[in-house]
Amino acid sequence: MDQNLFADRRGFVLGGLAAAGAAGLAATAGRAVAQPNPNGGTLPNLYPDWNGRLFRLIRKHENAHVPAVVALIQQLGGTPRPKPTFQGLAQNNIVVFGTLAQTLENTGTGAYNGAAPVVFSRQVLAAAASIALIEARHSGWLNTVFNAPHTQNVFGQEQDFERALTIQEVVDLAGPFIKDLNGGPPLTYNATPSRSNDIAILNFALALEYLEQEFYNLNVPTFFPQQGTGATPGGGR
Repeated sequence: MDQNLFADRRGFVLGGLAAAGAAGLAATAGRAVAQPNPNGGTLPNLYPDWNGRLFRLIRKHENAHVPAVVALIQQLGGTPRPKPTFQGLAQNNIVVFGTLAQTLENTGTGAYNGAAPVVFSRQVLAAAASIALIEARHSGWLNTVFNAPHTQNVFGQEQDFERALTIQEVVDLAGPFIKDLNGGPPLTYNATPSRSNDIAILNFALALEYLEQEFYNLNVPTFFPQQGTGATPGGGR
């Protein structure tokens, strides 16, 4: 990614597997984002293939969000950003994958909440809220999977009211996974509502939606292949 944009920013640190097989993920500045996984190297599974069913649904949702945001930007007369080039998203451990999913979904929830007060158009606000609420549903389930309060935010704080993320916090959390913006606009928007700023907000959100789309498209088929594909899912997932 643009070196000036992310100079002096700290990225995610993936925790190594402990002796018992537990894994964790720490966000920038050492902030905890999940409680220790009580199931070691597996994820709890309430019903047979429940995790697979839900992760495949999350993948479907994220694949639907990208074209929806693109279309809305075009309706407003703007130019959607090109898809960024990502790094570090493919995982080879299911617990690390799940923990990173938890972090990304909580980041998305807080990011939309942070942008909401400066949205100018009711149409854009309604569209953003409809996506944010789906992200929040994802976050609540993933928090529960990792033995955390279902309303916990990306910083490990249990909440009565969702904490909005600042632009800088979102960039600090998501930026390390973005290698290059491929000529797209910078990851920011203005604090003053306007029609043109709505396009900047949507392009900010689109970068996150592209990231989540890429993350799930890379990992869900690996850990939760559809039956009949010839692949064998691991036990306890």
